[in-house]
Amino acid sequence: MKKMLLLAALTCTGTSLFAHGRAGAPRDSTKQFLLIIRYKADAPPPSQDEMKTIGEHWGAFIGDLAKSGKLVMGYRPGTEGKTISGNAKTIREGTYGDKEVVSSIFVIRAGSLEEAAEIAKKCPIYEMDGSVEVRPISNTAN
Repeated sequence: MKKMLLLAALTCTGTSLFAHGRAGAPRDSTKQFLLIIRYKADAPPPSQDEMKTIGEHWGAFIGDLAKSGKLVMGYRPGTEGKTISGNAKTIREGTYGDKEVVSSIFVIRAGSLEEAAEIAKKCPIYEMDGSVEVRPISNTAN
Protein backbone atom coordinates (compact mmCIF):
# COMPACT_ATOMS: atom_id res chain seq x y z
CA MET A 1 0.00 0.00 0.00
CA LYS A 2 2.85 2.39 0.89
CA LYS A 3 4.45 1.69 -2.51
CA MET A 4 1.20 2.60 -4.28
CA LEU A 5 0.92 5.88 -2.33
CA LEU A 6 4.57 6.69 -3.03
CA LEU A 7 4.12 5.90 -6.73
CA ALA A 8 0.99 8.10 -6.87
CA ALA A 9 2.83 10.97 -5.12
CA LEU A 10 5.80 10.66 -7.50
CA THR A 11 3.47 10.60 -10.52
CA CYS A 12 1.68 13.76 -9.33
CA THR A 13 4.97 15.51 -8.59
CA GLY A 14 6.45 14.49 -11.95
CA THR A 15 3.38 15.67 -13.83
CA SER A 16 3.48 18.99 -11.99
CA LEU A 17 7.18 19.47 -12.74
CA PHE A 18 6.63 18.57 -16.39
CA ALA A 19 3.80 21.09 -16.66
CA HIS A 20 5.97 23.85 -15.16
CA GLY A 21 9.23 22.96 -16.89
CA ARG A 22 12.05 20.65 -15.95
CA ALA A 23 13.12 20.54 -12.31
CA GLY A 24 16.23 22.61 -11.75
CA ALA A 25 16.06 24.20 -15.22
CA PRO A 26 16.00 27.98 -15.33
CA ARG A 27 12.55 29.44 -15.89
CA ASP A 28 11.84 30.90 -19.33
CA SER A 29 12.10 34.65 -18.86
CA THR A 30 10.27 35.48 -22.07
CA LYS A 31 6.80 36.94 -22.08
CA GLN A 32 4.07 36.70 -24.65
CA PHE A 33 3.01 39.55 -26.90
CA LEU A 34 0.15 40.02 -29.30
CA LEU A 35 0.94 41.36 -32.77
CA ILE A 36 -2.19 42.75 -34.41
CA ILE A 37 -1.47 43.16 -38.12
CA ARG A 38 -3.66 45.68 -39.97
CA TYR A 39 -3.93 47.19 -43.42
CA LYS A 40 -6.04 50.02 -44.76
CA ALA A 41 -9.45 48.93 -46.02
CA ASP A 42 -9.27 51.33 -48.95
CA ALA A 43 -5.73 50.38 -50.01
CA PRO A 44 -5.43 49.55 -53.71
CA PRO A 45 -4.90 45.82 -54.22
CA PRO A 46 -1.35 44.83 -55.16
CA SER A 47 -0.60 43.39 -58.60
CA GLN A 48 -0.11 39.65 -58.99
CA ASP A 49 3.67 40.11 -59.11
CA GLU A 50 3.57 42.25 -55.95
CA MET A 51 1.35 39.67 -54.24
CA LYS A 52 3.82 36.91 -55.09
CA THR A 53 6.71 38.93 -53.64
CA ILE A 54 4.73 39.92 -50.55
CA GLY A 55 3.66 36.29 -50.08
CA GLU A 56 7.31 35.20 -50.17
CA HIS A 57 8.16 37.85 -47.58
CA TRP A 58 5.32 36.63 -45.34
CA GLY A 59 6.58 33.05 -45.67
CA ALA A 60 10.08 34.15 -44.65
CA PHE A 61 8.76 36.27 -41.75
CA ILE A 62 6.61 33.47 -40.31
CA GLY A 63 9.31 30.88 -41.00
CA ASP A 64 11.92 32.94 -39.16
CA LEU A 65 9.57 33.37 -36.18
CA ALA A 66 8.95 29.63 -36.07
CA LYS A 67 12.63 28.66 -36.45
CA SER A 68 13.67 31.05 -33.70
CA GLY A 69 11.04 29.67 -31.31
CA LYS A 70 9.40 33.10 -31.03
CA LEU A 71 6.11 32.09 -32.68
CA VAL A 72 3.48 30.79 -30.27
CA MET A 73 0.51 30.86 -32.66
CA GLY A 74 -0.99 32.80 -35.51
CA TYR A 75 -4.51 33.41 -36.73
CA ARG A 76 -6.11 35.01 -39.73
CA PRO A 77 -9.58 36.24 -38.79
CA GLY A 78 -12.43 36.17 -41.28
CA THR A 79 -13.62 39.38 -42.87
CA GLU A 80 -17.22 39.07 -41.71
CA GLY A 81 -18.32 39.67 -38.15
CA LYS A 82 -20.52 41.50 -35.69
CA THR A 83 -19.59 44.18 -33.18
CA ILE A 84 -21.55 44.25 -29.92
CA SER A 85 -21.22 47.37 -27.80
CA GLY A 86 -22.59 49.41 -24.91
CA ASN A 87 -24.88 48.58 -22.02
CA ALA A 88 -27.67 47.91 -24.50
CA LYS A 89 -25.40 45.39 -26.27
CA THR A 90 -26.19 46.94 -29.63
CA ILE A 91 -25.19 44.72 -32.52
CA ARG A 92 -23.63 46.25 -35.61
CA GLU A 93 -22.92 44.15 -38.68
CA GLY A 94 -19.24 44.20 -39.47
CA THR A 95 -15.99 44.24 -37.59
CA TYR A 96 -14.59 46.81 -35.16
CA GLY A 97 -12.79 49.12 -37.57
CA ASP A 98 -14.08 50.47 -40.84
CA LYS A 99 -10.86 52.11 -42.03
CA GLU A 100 -8.49 49.27 -41.18
CA VAL A 101 -8.78 45.51 -41.57
CA VAL A 102 -7.12 43.04 -39.20
CA SER A 103 -5.08 40.84 -41.49
CA SER A 104 -3.49 38.54 -38.94
CA ILE A 105 -2.95 38.07 -35.24
CA PHE A 106 0.19 36.47 -33.87
CA VAL A 107 1.22 35.53 -30.36
CA ILE A 108 4.99 35.68 -30.01
CA ARG A 109 7.59 35.24 -27.28
CA ALA A 110 9.97 38.07 -26.46
CA GLY A 111 11.95 39.26 -23.46
CA SER A 112 10.43 42.74 -23.49
CA LEU A 113 8.01 45.04 -25.27
CA GLU A 114 11.01 46.61 -27.02
CA GLU A 115 12.16 43.22 -28.35
CA ALA A 116 8.61 42.44 -29.50
CA ALA A 117 8.49 45.82 -31.32
CA GLU A 118 11.78 44.99 -33.07
CA ILE A 119 10.28 41.70 -34.22
CA ALA A 120 7.17 43.55 -35.40
CA LYS A 121 9.33 45.89 -37.51
CA LYS A 122 10.23 42.90 -39.70
CA CYS A 123 6.58 42.25 -40.65
CA PRO A 124 5.84 42.49 -44.40
CA ILE A 125 2.59 44.40 -43.83
CA TYR A 126 4.54 47.65 -44.16
CA GLU A 127 4.91 46.87 -47.87
CA MET A 128 1.14 47.53 -48.07
CA ASP A 129 1.36 50.64 -45.86
CA GLY A 130 -0.10 48.63 -42.97
CA SER A 131 0.58 48.67 -39.26
CA VAL A 132 1.39 46.33 -36.39
CA GLU A 133 0.08 46.93 -32.89
CA VAL A 134 2.20 45.25 -30.20
CA ARG A 135 0.70 44.47 -26.78
CA PRO A 136 1.86 42.37 -23.84
CA ILE A 137 -0.61 39.63 -22.96
CA SER A 138 -1.14 37.25 -20.08
CA ASN A 139 -3.11 34.05 -19.84
CA THR A 140 -6.24 34.82 -17.83
CA ALA A 141 -7.57 31.27 -18.11
CA ASN A 142 -5.01 29.89 -15.63
